[in-house]
Amino acid sequence: MCGAPKKILLLILPGAAGRQVVLQRLQKLARVVVLVPVSAVQRSDWAKEFVGNDWIEWDGTEQDFDRACQAVQAWLELHSGCSINGAMTYDDFGIELCAQICKHFGLPGNSYDEVLQVRNKVHFRDLCAKVGLPTVRSTALHTDDDVERVIHAATEWPFPSVLKPAKGAGSWYVRKVDSAADLLETWQTLSRRLTGSPFPEEIKKAGFTLEEYFGGHEVDIDGWIRHGKVEFCLVSDNKPALEPHFLELGGIYPTQLHAEAVEMLKQLMASVAKAFPGLHSCFHFEAKINKKTLEAMPLELNLRAGGAECPASVESVTGYYLPEVAALLALDLPVVTSTPDTLQGFRHDVVASSNIYVHHAGILSECTDQYIDRTATKLVTSVLFSNNIGRMHEPNCGSMSCLGWLAAGGATVEEAELNLNVALTQTCIQVEPGACKE
Repeated sequence: MCGAPKKILLLILPGAAGRQVVLQRLQKLARVVVLVPVSAVQRSDWAKEFVGNDWIEWDGTEQDFDRACQAVQAWLELHSGCSINGAMTYDDFGIELCAQICKHFGLPGNSYDEVLQVRNKVHFRDLCAKVGLPTVRSTALHTDDDVERVIHAATEWPFPSVLKPAKGAGSWYVRKVDSAADLLETWQTLSRRLTGSPFPEEIKKAGFTLEEYFGGHEVDIDGWIRHGKVEFCLVSDNKPALEPHFLELGGIYPTQLHAEAVEMLKQLMASVAKAFPGLHSCFHFEAKINKKTLEAMPLELNLRAGGAECPASVESVTGYYLPEVAALLALDLPVVTSTPDTLQGFRHDVVASSNIYVHHAGILSECTDQYIDRTATKLVTSVLFSNNIGRMHEPNCGSMSCLGWLAAGGATVEEAELNLNVALTQTCIQVEPGACKE
């Protein structure tokens, strides 16, 4: 028999060990059962310690939907009297699988067809244009012939542009290109890297998109949609990404833009949601806005809670912990704010964050935050990838090159950034030139 008073939440792809805190907080809300394919077990094996027998795996990948559903059904038959009350994921690779699971078992969740449209950046832009939302010129690239077609088209392609995978997040294999010659050279490099990468086949098969570059101030909008309607969103500022690789450098929560610009961005998010009425999840929406004209441009919509420092930073300024919100949405329960014990009593008017990079290749020899004065710096979160010590570090590859992140709070932007900078000086991160020994 089930014997558990809590509702059962199916967590699809628990991710790497840095998600341990997230899993433990979700377990306070529900009985968490983990679903993971054999192809991702090594990355997620740490979670077995926390869920015990509430672990489901199958021989396949994230795209083997039928096998995944069969594995869940087999677990239910083994655990007589149990039923899955909701399913969620905070992993980008699990979004399509989660939608399929929800559809198969009749659970609240995103429409699978709309998930496919949103996750493919080309399809997303096409639908935005169809409903009258602003879009940049873009085209899909799968082969060398596609690139030649763009270069030699009768209508000259606008440069600068951005070459990026059609699916995925985290600035993997993203590059700004300034000319046709630059596009051809960059395509030859990035397309082959993606083909040889460990990413799922669905990412590789989707190919790339080439998008006209839109200058402006970049923002994130984090929140959630319940049955097609935006219930809450927070606009935050991104620090200018480090081009040409578009490395994300951190941000300011909440945005410091004036009220008219904030309202414009919230209306843009509402219009995007209206175009996808079958959505029911947390979201991380990226957009740019021209501060002078207030022209706003949607970039991409991720149907999950934001990663890295985002959940802790949003919680610190709003009281909402987005992974918990995602769980409550999956269970179709009302959303509540965090309790004082999870926040440790700290709420801040402003949070400043920074993603950490070292811009040369080598062996990561030191990576620690043990010397940070967490109280004096009003530290909101600190995650450094110390488990990568001894491994090769490759720079300029989006989130895969990120060595961690910090966020600190304050009553003003100036105080939060000062606290953040002090905390950064108290980290110890070293990448030694050289290669890994066999």
